[in-house]
Order: sequence, then structure tokens, then C-alpha cells
Amino acid sequence: MAPSEAGHVSPALRLVDPLGDRVGPSPEAYDQLGLYLRAVRDHRGWGLVELAAATRIRKAYLAAIENGDMSALPSRPFALGYVRAYAKALGLDGELALARFKQEHPERQEPLRAPIGVKHETDSSRPMVTLAVVCLIGAVVVWNVVQRVIALADPTPASTAAADKLFDAPPPPPKTNGAFALGAPTAPPAESTTPAPYVTPGLENVIAPMTAAAKAETGGLDEASAGSPFEARGTIYGAPPSAPGILIQARKSALLVVRRPDKQVFFARQMKTGEALRAPTGHGLILDVTEPAAFYAYGTGGLVGPLVTAQTGIDKLGADAQAMIQAKAAAQAAATPAPPPQ
Repeated sequence: MAPSEAGHVSPALRLVDPLGDRVGPSPEAYDQLGLYLRAVRDHRGWGLVELAAATRIRKAYLAAIENGDMSALPSRPFALGYVRAYAKALGLDGELALARFKQEHPERQEPLRAPIGVKHETDSSRPMVTLAVVCLIGAVVVWNVVQRVIALADPTPASTAAADKLFDAPPPPPKTNGAFALGAPTAPPAESTTPAPYVTPGLENVIAPMTAAAKAETGGLDEASAGSPFEARGTIYGAPPSAPGILIQARKSALLVVRRPDKQVFFARQMKTGEALRAPTGHGLILDVTEPAAFYAYGTGGLVGPLVTAQTGIDKLGADAQAMIQAKAAAQAAATPAPPPQ
């Protein structure tokens, strides 16, 4: 604690003592405020522990003020408050002590230090959440790109590509000099050689009007029993007769749509009474109609029956037709008498 030899002028610190009967160290004798404060503290007989209890300032901060160690002090606003409180606790003028401290330690452009005792923690789960979101978005984008590439590479499955060629509407007849060319006459249907059904005498006047009204609604297509042969009454669309399939005939005007397993429309038409569609089996096609009872399904064994639901699988109708043929064969075998024993 050597006296000052610099000869510079420093603010004189006054004791807050109205009686003026206290004598202590002179501030001009010390070139640093911290040395002078320590001398006054020693003159008062105080230790750092008592001074820390009186000012509520850590002992390490009080020692840093006395040693002029700014690196051990918190940010500048806190350090200035500590200097003022230190001087007042010793009975000195706090503002003069603060002015001298600012003169000895001018303010620098330093970033604020973090408060002591505060633990900075980062959320370790945040990077993981961000990474998971990025991976999810990337997976969705890759999935859409792959689906798009697959669709462009093979837009039509191989199982239904062959069926596309079967659903060609019959071409219109060729024109010759503005008139249609007539083809060869077709053979009469087998039903034309069957005898007319028996009508009980006396009921002609009752049955005739009812039959006429029913035929007017269904275009001449009467109710048929299972196994009845197909009777062509209009244009037949779809697959050629050589292809295995099911015949769907309209008993009255109604909408018929054929869809592939991927819901793509294969065939759509407002069928007129008597018109039919030959739908190939083995391709997973689905019939979609507005009125199921307006359509009859025919197989190789004859009438399978009317459609029951608005959506029906063509392959299922084919299976029903095959089962009907097998049941008929089994019934005929059972009805055939066994040959007498030899």
C-alpha cells in the first residue's frame, strides 16, 4: 500500500461524519481506489466477512474491487453498484467513490457477461425432432416420385391390357354410294322352332293385356327361368363369341358400366332393351349398374339369373354359371336309372 507517486488529481473522498472526529487514511495517498478502500476497512477493523455480511456482496467481489481485478467482477452495472455499496458501508461518499472508479476503469465496448449461477441448457430433443420431420417429408416426396415413375412406365397392368382389346364396339356397317351394304342373313334362333305355350281357354282376354303391358316395358323379353338359353334381341357389344365370358342382357333401358380392378372405366353405355354385353372372364372386371333387376346374366349353360347387387364381379358370375352346369349334370346323372343287373 505505497503512497501515490503519479501526482495525478483524484476526487477527494469524504467521510460521512457530521462530527468530523474520525481520522483515517487520506485518499490522495493512494493511486487506486481499491487500495484506499482496503486501507479504510483495515482502519475500521473490519474483515471481508463482516463487510460482505453488511453489504450482502460476495467476499470474492469485495476482494476483486480492492485488487482492481475487473475480470473477477460481473457485468459493469453490477460492479458499479458494488463499489457504491462498499464505500457507503465504510462511511465514505458513494458517488465520489463511483466517480473515481469510473475514472480508473473507463467503460469498454464489451459484451454483457452471463449472470453467474445461471445454467444454460439446450433442449437435446429438438434436433432429433427436426431430423424426424425432415425424414418424414423426404419419405413422402420419394414415395410420390416412385409412384409417378411406375405409372409412367406401365400405366396399364398386363392382366387388363389383353382385355382392353376385347371391348371394342362392333364397327358400323360400311356404306356403299350412300346406302348400307347388307350382309348375309343369320340363322333363326333355336327358340323359333319351339311350340307356343298352352293357354287355358277363356283366359285369353285376361292374359293378353297383361302380357302386352309387360312386353311393352321389357321390349318383348319375358321372365325366364334358370338355364333358359340366351335370345339375341339387339346389338351385342364386347368380346367376340369365341372368347369365354358372360352375356349381360338388358331387359329394359338402364346404365351399365364395366370397371377394371383399379376402378378405371372399361366400358360404359346406356343399354337399350334387348342389347347385350359379352364380358370376358379371368380379368377381375366388375359390373356397375344402376338397376340390378334390369339385367340378366347368361353363361354357356343358359340363364344364370338376374343381377342381385349394383356391383357384381364378372368372374363370380362365371363361377356361378359353371356351378349351375355342374349341378345340372349331377341332377341328370342322379335321375338316370341304373342299368338292370345282368
